[in-house]
Amino acid sequence: MTALCLVVEDEPAILRLVTMVVQDLGFQVIAVPDAEAALEAIAREKPQVVLTDVRLPGMDGVELARRIRSDPALAGVPVLLMSAYGEPRDHDGDGFLSKPFDLDQLIEFLRRHLPL
Repeated sequence: MTALCLVVEDEPAILRLVTMVVQDLGFQVIAVPDAEAALEAIAREKPQVVLTDVRLPGMDGVELARRIRSDPALAGVPVLLMSAYGEPRDHDGDGFLSKPFDLDQLIEFLRRHLPL
């Protein structure tokens, strides 16, 4: 079974780029523009990893990571936070990438947390 990756990004160009990279690695992708849609997708689809922007409309990526961690059924799902504004303090993510990021760093995170 192919691993499922949820990408949460409100900037369409970055959403397309990250989606293409993840698909090129052979994973299925669900792409959503905000944290509220991400929570709905998580409840429905049960992704194996979540890649999220920090600055999102409405709920931010840090709060999304907290909610994922607080759900016992999801607590083990790896969450990667991404931002052009620096790494948030005291976040619940499993990693952080500064934008613009090196695609090799994104690929390395996925390889560490998903079976390839």
